[in-house]
Amino acid sequence: MLIELLEQAGYTAELRPKSRYMKGLVPLLGGQYTLNLLQNEDILRLFSNAQIRKGHAYSLKQLIQIANPNDETPRFIDQIATMAASSAFIRGYRLQCPTCDLDTWYALDEIGEQVVCEGCRIPFQLPLELDFAFRPNRLLMEALKSGALTVLLTLHHLQQDSPLVLWQSNLSVKQSDMETDIDLLVQREDGLYMAECKDKIDFDNLDALQSQLKIGKRIAEDIAANYCFASLDENPFPDTFVTFLEQENIQFIARKQLLS
Repeated sequence: MLIELLEQAGYTAELRPKSRYMKGLVPLLGGQYTLNLLQNEDILRLFSNAQIRKGHAYSLKQLIQIANPNDETPRFIDQIATMAASSAFIRGYRLQCPTCDLDTWYALDEIGEQVVCEGCRIPFQLPLELDFAFRPNRLLMEALKSGALTVLLTLHHLQQDSPLVLWQSNLSVKQSDMETDIDLLVQREDGLYMAECKDKIDFDNLDALQSQLKIGKRIAEDIAANYCFASLDENPFPDTFVTFLEQENIQFIARKQLLS
């Protein structure tokens, strides 16, 4: 239905692979109505960690050190348990082969008393004492690298004032010699909303962002959508950019609003 709205306005639209990442990730995080998980600064630190995004496996103690939840450690542990139950994080072991010294992560359901090294292929016995190591689901890794944090937090923000009917992310849109992406398109009961979402901003290249937002604003007007720009960037935005958003009548959803 959302793609049809764009097509009726004269655009060619199709889903990008990132769109399927987002749709697949939401159930792993508890569903679209429990995305407040992402509003915790410690969870954001965990999901923003470069090694987590590469699929590195860590013990629970190491995850706590990365996320630094401080006084909210019990809540953080509960959320890790929930994500392990949904397979957003997969429980396993990091094992070092005694023959070739290869350090490898093995999923819990793939190992027994004897483990076959993924390198030299020589079997070895599972150590008697060993901490679990939690590795992010591949879908979680790919979605995080595709800007999922701001997209999903914007989705969560937009559903606070009115129930959602439909939503879609990461649409590729074309018209004649123009091609761009729509990060988020949301149909609420009270109307249509379209958002450009950025985890981080290249403040040395704001002209390119402004040009992108002007194109997005034009598309939003063509499909009668409310248009907004959302970002998790912690850095203060230049006054000139804020003025640009006001002049273009583009709603700005800043980090503080996304996390409130």
